[in-house]
Amino acid sequence: MSQNVSGVLGVAAQIALIAIFTVAALSKILTFRDLGRTIGRLGLTAVAEKAAIAVIAAELVAVTGLTVLPSATWPRALIAPLAVAFAGAGIRALGIKEKIKCGCFGNGGAVLGWRQLLYLPLWLALAVLAEASPPSWNTEQGLGGLAALLLALVAWKLVAELRLWRPLREDRIVIPEPTQRDAEVPAA
Repeated sequence: MSQNVSGVLGVAAQIALIAIFTVAALSKILTFRDLGRTIGRLGLTAVAEKAAIAVIAAELVAVTGLTVLPSATWPRALIAPLAVAFAGAGIRALGIKEKIKCGCFGNGGAVLGWRQLLYLPLWLALAVLAEASPPSWNTEQGLGGLAALLLALVAWKLVAELRLWRPLREDRIVIPEPTQRDAEVPAA
């Protein structure tokens, strides 16, 4: 593979990891209690809340490292145990033979199981691609890219909220002003 192609693949893999783990971590923060319940249903009831905090923290640390220290190995190395933990959750859910709601990206309708196992090679491949040809942006550029990603996520959420708001706005009732003649109610 040529140097340019591997460089582009490395940058693309790193950006994909940053985007995926940013969305995952922020989604888990918003649905923290559900993530704790999911971990509890996997058999870790005693440490479910602490494990949920640890997963979110590890994802945020990985995103931060991938963003501000793009050529450092440790952020990509952190992807491996996270990917193995997600696959382990899938294996555990398959062993329980009970549908356990996935907390990967918040309150989605997915269940834990084969999908986590199938994603394991993908996570590892992205980390290996990024490690083989790590990006060379500086900290300021990385933070600028992360800021742009966060703004895009906010815009995405606002568009979703706007879609929900429109039907609510159309269904509202109009309450007349008390000074209008139509607003007077005759005494019974």
